[in-house]
Amino acid sequence: CQYYNNELIQMTAFTAGQTQHIKEYVVTDGNWQTIWDNFARYGGDCQHMIALAKKWEDPYYEALGLILKVYNLSNLADLFGDIPYTEAYQFTANRTPKFESQAELQECFLNDLDSACLYLSKKPTPSKTGLDLMYGDNITKWIKFANGLRLRILCRYSGMNDGNWAKIQEIIDNPSKYPLMSSNDDDAIVPFQSQDPYMSFWGQDKQTSSNFQGYRLTERVISMMVEFNSKGKSIFVDPRLAMFGKQGKNDWIGVVSGCLAADTGDEEKKNPAYIDNSFMNRADFPGFIMDYSEILFIEAEGVERGKLTISGQTAKTLYEAALDASFEKWNTIGQAAPAPKTIKKSDIKTIKASKLASYDKAAAKDGSSIYGDPLELILSQKYLSLFYCGFEQYNEWRRTEYPLLTIGVGTGTNDYELPTRMGYPNYTVTSNKQHVQEALARMGGDNDMHVALDWSYKKLNGSHRQTRDN
Repeated sequence: CQYYNNELIQMTAFTAGQTQHIKEYVVTDGNWQTIWDNFARYGGDCQHMIALAKKWEDPYYEALGLILKVYNLSNLADLFGDIPYTEAYQFTANRTPKFESQAELQECFLNDLDSACLYLSKKPTPSKTGLDLMYGDNITKWIKFANGLRLRILCRYSGMNDGNWAKIQEIIDNPSKYPLMSSNDDDAIVPFQSQDPYMSFWGQDKQTSSNFQGYRLTERVISMMVEFNSKGKSIFVDPRLAMFGKQGKNDWIGVVSGCLAADTGDEEKKNPAYIDNSFMNRADFPGFIMDYSEILFIEAEGVERGKLTISGQTAKTLYEAALDASFEKWNTIGQAAPAPKTIKKSDIKTIKASKLASYDKAAAKDGSSIYGDPLELILSQKYLSLFYCGFEQYNEWRRTEYPLLTIGVGTGTNDYELPTRMGYPNYTVTSNKQHVQEALARMGGDNDMHVALDWSYKKLNGSHRQTRDN
């Protein structure tokens, strides 16, 4: 998340040295392989869980295995495009599985979520209890998470199929059949610990304080979260920013993402804001999978686009409820930190009326908002709400290309284009050449980071919203 998502999507830029270059879009085959292996391995673990549950005649864990398999392999598909699904994990029986198209993958994901929810609707008893620290064996919460994944997948793929919004409408209109997250109590958040089986990455001491804090917050994210006066001094700060990072020596100052490697020293001289090591780099910092605000942001987007109708709600009320949920989530996390941080209700009221987050100011289109219209506001605030939620910021940006990002002059390695996908690792290309070539032919390109996935803004519009910063 930190190393790839945050650097690609301009939340952070590592300028404290010359050891890391993701911000310059230097993403190698080794990086592709690491990402592919991680999600594919987790998907394999889930498939093994499903197989054991079938053997033990345990529909509860079979359902959980299906939900988690969809979560992991939908992430894989979001990053690479076409992937194996129906023939995956057959091992010696089939070492060259076919790759499903992205349209086929959507149906695979939704079908497995249907099966999982059907199993759980019968309220099965797990054969082993006490293993689920996320939901405590709460069947209803697992169903809500599964339905949240439905909405995420349908929204992600909606550019390929406008009928997905009708499917989202059906889910919203049938809460008894498709219960959804209704508060942050339903959030899919992993409560990491310092020991197995819930040991976090941070709990393994893989990041030193100096390396962790070498990730600086960018000018772009600072501009979205800080209001400055005419003299360039901060006068109001989004209260979540104090949890995302710490300000530098003088004020909230960000670095240029994608600057030339030779210019990182000048960026450091700014005394920029940086990721807060003591707040995030700790064994018990939770892992974010999905939270309630994402559901509300999807609903707000659908209403704003004219695709959804929700009784008693407007795009504005849904958007502001999404903001409330995001602030509440971060306030809870902040209060649990070693040095507790609190978000005040007065700050939430202030930001809703500010040029940073006011729906009315964005709707006025008179320059009083930093955004051009309400849709840009909603999707940009969704981007902020997804901080540290895996690759969701990267995935959502490619779908909508909001917030507007400038492509730095140091990103020539990828021809000044923010990577549109990850490439299949070399060993996958050589071991399953026929199906890889078929997949690339369907997607319309080479095995590189320029191929636009079928649901992406670039694919659907033929170009990006913005080109590089000259």
